[in-house]
Amino acid sequence: MSQTAMPGSQAKPLKILVADDTITNVKQLEAVARKLGHDVVSAADGIEAIEKYRAEAPDLIFMDIMMPRMDGIEAARRIRELPCDRWVPIVFFSALDSIQDILKGLEIGGDDYMVKPANLQVIRAKINGYARALAMQEQSRSYARELAAWRDEAEEQNKLGQHIIGRLLDSKGLRDPMIKWLNTPALSFSGDLVCAARGPGDILYVMLADAAGHGLSAALTALPLTQVFSGMVFKGFPIHTIAEELNAKLKSFLPIDRFVAASLAAVDTRNQTIEIWNGGNPDVLLVENDGNIAMRWPSRHPPLGILPAGLFSGTTEIINYGQAGELVMVSDGIIEAENHAGQRLNQQGLEDLLRTAMPGERLFAIEDGVNRQLAGRVEHDDLSALVVQVPIERRHTLRSPQAGTAAEQDISEWRMDLSWGAAELRNIDVVPAMLGFMGQIKGLQPHQGQMFLIVSELFNNALDHGVLRLDSAVKNQEGGFERYLEERERRLGELHDGRIDICFHLHQPDRQPVLDIKIRDSGGGFDYHAYIDAPDDNLSLYQSHGRGIHLVKSLCREVTYLDNGSQVFARYAL
Repeated sequence: MSQTAMPGSQAKPLKILVADDTITNVKQLEAVARKLGHDVVSAADGIEAIEKYRAEAPDLIFMDIMMPRMDGIEAARRIRELPCDRWVPIVFFSALDSIQDILKGLEIGGDDYMVKPANLQVIRAKINGYARALAMQEQSRSYARELAAWRDEAEEQNKLGQHIIGRLLDSKGLRDPMIKWLNTPALSFSGDLVCAARGPGDILYVMLADAAGHGLSAALTALPLTQVFSGMVFKGFPIHTIAEELNAKLKSFLPIDRFVAASLAAVDTRNQTIEIWNGGNPDVLLVENDGNIAMRWPSRHPPLGILPAGLFSGTTEIINYGQAGELVMVSDGIIEAENHAGQRLNQQGLEDLLRTAMPGERLFAIEDGVNRQLAGRVEHDDLSALVVQVPIERRHTLRSPQAGTAAEQDISEWRMDLSWGAAELRNIDVVPAMLGFMGQIKGLQPHQGQMFLIVSELFNNALDHGVLRLDSAVKNQEGGFERYLEERERRLGELHDGRIDICFHLHQPDRQPVLDIKIRDSGGGFDYHAYIDAPDDNLSLYQSHGRGIHLVKSLCREVTYLDNGSQVFARYAL
């Protein structure tokens, strides 16, 4: 059998430095090493051994101890002081066999000791053994280089990902003065997502989403929601439609084991309403300024991305609030934060923090409470919370943009007539659909907020009071707002006969650009006189109906109801 066929040594021939002042010893080692396929470099004393080490970078050294000019122990000590990024074994090879010489050589950095004269089989076994060890070292170094390259690439990808995600999440909505928020990742990236945006009519929409998993994979799962959410809010879509679209978006590309728990809210301070959709997140809370938990919205839906469109429900819960406070949303990482004994903060602990905190300091109370709970330990889950100020507004006014001349606004005449039957009224979000098209008209673009308020109020009056024959006075009874909405949903779902016709006419009578809005419904009208002719002081602060008509009246140059309220004409000056 060939002596060169030993495992591990043939992958890479070694360069062996033999330092010995006896030429016979050098030739003996050289003969064995070359027969095993390795290269040999020789040195006659310690000084030459150091020079050859620097010049040749050997893989293995056999060092005689007794040599002229500099002995082997001193040469080995100096070699070990030289910078080196790998292990180079030093085997002392000497006729000296006292325990003191062996210990001294090993203490200064030697790895092994052989006594002259050595058996050729022993020399061969030593070289083969070190060849295998050095081959393993080279393999480990190769793995380390690959790992370092992978780490560098991963760091670059992380930096790029953090930059992109940071830019996408740094929206104007998150700087809204009504909100405060925190989002602390457990890893480099957070799978929690906090979004906020103002819709038409100055309604504040917020979302707190918590993707399954952690790190970059969870962040990529949640990230597509940002653009869908902000785009639909801008167009004026309601919460239930936004939830349905977010679910459809995630369902279309997520694997079956991935999903996103989410809470969505619309806070309308003009009408003093809060609308909530909660799918898989902890309870959403309304905390009044005195610390009372006035309302809670537990999760009533599965998370986004689980159910197909036919089974998914975007049904929301709406309340009409009468006291100022703060709306609080958290991810499950907050209530699952554990102390040193493994006890979680839990929902009750969160509510205790909120009750004792002053208004405006509740986000800090949550963050401080979680930090005290963790006591310096790293949390295993992302931590996010969103606190929305819910004020009581004494007056609800919205000024039109500064009007300019017709030439300055470059407005040409435009007209659109629309007719919506029962099927469309049941299944289409009519107001966003109309305003989305009107938003393409250059002259109307600066007036989107006003258009939403006017059109949504007039259209909803036509639908609710005309077609569905609902009585808004029910809203002022205890629990009446919720009953009103439930009845509205029921009647709309059963609607099979009814129609609303709408006409928009943009023109310039007397060189002043105006938008005329005419709405006719198939119902029997309603008592509009009590609201359109009432002065502002006669509308109660907590009255849940009538204020919208008064707002339309304040925004428009003219508002006229005909046919007992089944027709309305409004002229808005641009």
